Amino acid sequence: MNAPTRAPSRIAPGAGVLAATGFLLAYLAVGPVSGAFVDRPLPLPGSPASEVAAFYAANPAAVAITAGLQIVSVACFAVFVAGLTPALRAVGNAWLPPVGYLSAAAMVVSSALSGILAVLAASASDTTVTVLRQASFYAGGVANVVLLGVFVFGSALVLGRERLLGTPTRWFGFAAGTIAVLSVLSPAIYYANLFLPVGRLLSMVWTIVAAIAIHRRVKAENR
Repeated sequence: MNAPTRAPSRIAPGAGVLAATGFLLAYLAVGPVSGAFVDRPLPLPGSPASEVAAFYAANPAAVAITAGLQIVSVACFAVFVAGLTPALRAVGNAWLPPVGYLSAAAMVVSSALSGILAVLAASASDTTVTVLRQASFYAGGVANVVLLGVFVFGSALVLGRERLLGTPTRWFGFAAGTIAVLSVLSPAIYYANLFLPVGRLLSMVWTIVAAIAIHRRVKAENR
């Protein structure tokens, strides 16, 4: 019987760790950095269009900073995905990297829509404000997090099976990915909104843990 084929270890040592760390840190920086430039809390989804328009019109710098940091964050994630792509493709899972890139693209779309809203807020109709705000919220929320969860769960499964990840890291990925995917329920179930921040943060932390584990495995193989 032939030995099972292992995924090639072509992930750049160190680069994945830096990319995963940047993914988390840039996202966490959004609150404190942009918060220094706002004059009022961001209206919650479903708030009157007039409140949303007033916030975006009065806080263009905060909106720009938030969008910039979010784009930096998902750009780092895209680098992490690129590092895993050879290993994932080698074992017949070429569909996983596009899922990761789509997750990053969803956040870029969300950031772009926020920027457009900041430019148009002072003159846009209530309908336009509501559509832009809701589209930005769902792109950067449910779409981004659910796709991130699918990528994390799938990668934990594949890389664990190929022995690039240990059992604890693999199960951490299963848990983080499942919670993130469950955020798909948030538009219909109020309490499921908790899955959005929890699933997102756990998945971000998993990328760091996985990157460190893979970095150590690659270093050991290259000795």
